[in-house]
Amino acid sequence: MRQFNQFFKGFEEKYERSIKERAWISYLLTLLIMGLYFFFTLPSLSPQSPGLYSFLILTILIFTGLRLLFGPKLGAKALKRTITIITLLLILPIIFSIISSPILRARSYSQLIGVETGIFEDEIEKISISQVPIVDRETAAIIGEKHLGSLTDLVSQFEIDGQYSQITLNEKPIRVSPLRYFDLIKYITNRSDGIQYYVSVDMTSQEGKVVKLEESIYYSASDYLMRNIYRKVRFQYPFAILGETNFEIDETGKAYYVTPIISKTIGVFGGSDVKSAIITDGHTGKSSRYKIEDLPTWVDRAYPTELIINQLDQRGLYSGGFINSVFGQRNVTSTTEGYNYISIGDDIYLITGVTSVRSDESNLGFYYVNLRTKEARFYPLASATEYAAMYSAQGKVQEKEYTPTFPVILNIQDRPVYFMSLKDRAKTAKMYALVDAQQFTNVLVGESVPELFRAYIKNHPSKSGDESLLEEVTIKDIQEAILEGNSVYFFTVLENEKIYYTTAENLQSQVLKLRIGEKIKIQSYEDDNLSIVEFME
Repeated sequence: MRQFNQFFKGFEEKYERSIKERAWISYLLTLLIMGLYFFFTLPSLSPQSPGLYSFLILTILIFTGLRLLFGPKLGAKALKRTITIITLLLILPIIFSIISSPILRARSYSQLIGVETGIFEDEIEKISISQVPIVDRETAAIIGEKHLGSLTDLVSQFEIDGQYSQITLNEKPIRVSPLRYFDLIKYITNRSDGIQYYVSVDMTSQEGKVVKLEESIYYSASDYLMRNIYRKVRFQYPFAILGETNFEIDETGKAYYVTPIISKTIGVFGGSDVKSAIITDGHTGKSSRYKIEDLPTWVDRAYPTELIINQLDQRGLYSGGFINSVFGQRNVTSTTEGYNYISIGDDIYLITGVTSVRSDESNLGFYYVNLRTKEARFYPLASATEYAAMYSAQGKVQEKEYTPTFPVILNIQDRPVYFMSLKDRAKTAKMYALVDAQQFTNVLVGESVPELFRAYIKNHPSKSGDESLLEEVTIKDIQEAILEGNSVYFFTVLENEKIYYTTAENLQSQVLKLRIGEKIKIQSYEDDNLSIVEFME
């Protein structure tokens, strides 16, 4: 019996020693499982990110479960400590959320974005027709697909990434999107060459093209491994809270990705803002972090749209305090349901209406926000809502069953006017509409943008007289040429030394007025050494 007890005791000691020796399995498997979890989900490890606490809780639960399987088993004291840590990790985010909430910090939320009040007709530039966007994201995607489909060697290997970022290139609004590997097999066969093309759609003309890059994109959203752009940036900045990554093209045609870094400025979890951004070279994967004020001027979008909208809404909601936002709601405002973008100079501006929470039947004005600098202006302007203008334009051509795009607000002849495209069932812009923002029953539609603007200016003389969009000139000399099958005209005038350029297609019947000695009124914009005539009367 004694020998049996000794044998059993020895066996038990060997078993316990074996269990302790196998403890490394729990650590190794936990590290492996959580490493894979991090690889695929890419959570931020910042203490200001709620995702960190979920990550830590999951790590502890997996490790505890593996210890129960492989040993050594946790004692009562260790188990109690584990439960305490998990409870703490559950409670801390709740506490942080409370101390960061608008209930306690309403004024701080209302000051997240500084907004200056401006005068619409004095500050909003009279936009050139060459900058009026007639293509939205949906239409851009259809145009891009058509052009990619014409290139059989590409369409079998790639598809277009659905992002279609709006950028400003040469002072024109453009939507750009890189190609992406069609599937895993196409990724394996094309990975060594990278992605050599991106799609560009001119928002002012509906012209699309597939552009070949001088340097291939090796880091993209469609890569499956470490050249995935999101994974690349996350592994380089594991403790940063990352915003939406945007694809952009610089002035030289080189591809980059711009990723804003979200900072929490109120308490621990509240007050999302952007203080810096990461620019990643799509070819080399090299990333550099910049403060907002140091960003290159070609960067168009450092601030996520949703973040700006939230800050504007919080400004309108909490300016009078939290209690007023719930009960009195005096002077409480919010942004309207939609928004749009417009290129002004080299920058992109987010435009959205402002309405009272007590009545959303009309707009109180409009916000213009620079998406690179967050410079924000509010233009008080009683007007119809964007959707009211859309319904009004749609009613003008109801027999055609066209669908309006979400409008942009423009300054035409010192008046606020909604501009929108009218799309057919194929999602192609067929007509265009101008709706007076203050008298939304006044609607003009046309089959071309120059025709539409010409009609509007004829019916609405400028308030400011001398600052009219039109200049009166006398034709001094004129030359006609044929370029790519189209008639183009170059002419000079007596009043200045400029050389003007226009096309028969642009001016339509007005081209008959192009005669030496003829007095005409024109609108033009400068492009290199030419003055491009947009329309004439």
